[in-house]
Amino acid sequence: MRILFAALLIATPALAVPQAPEPPTGPEAVVLGFRQDGLTDYRIDGKRGVYLRAQDGNWYYLHVRPECPRLAAADGFGVETGPAGRLDKFSTITVQGQRCWLTSVVRSPEPPGYHSGKRKHG
Repeated sequence: MRILFAALLIATPALAVPQAPEPPTGPEAVVLGFRQDGLTDYRIDGKRGVYLRAQDGNWYYLHVRPECPRLAAADGFGVETGPAGRLDKFSTITVQGQRCWLTSVVRSPEPPGYHSGKRKHG
């Protein structure tokens, strides 16, 4: 019986599971004068991070530490910046009452599947 089961596993092709694109990488970015009310659009990228469009019109990707499990199911988030609205890798986001630390902030192209004017959540 074990031999038959093993033979079926070998003969069965692997199921294709779609993979999410890798998050953007690049040099560290700093957004000066960031204000929560200046956030023009965003897209939550599962538990990995957030695509954020700041008031300067540019897209940024906020990489979060893995200890932010509520992010994937969140409808929104708050941004806690440094002095004078400095958004960088030392900032945090708050998701459903949980503080999540950033590991990186990088410039980003538009999120995959983004259509201008429509807010989407991963």
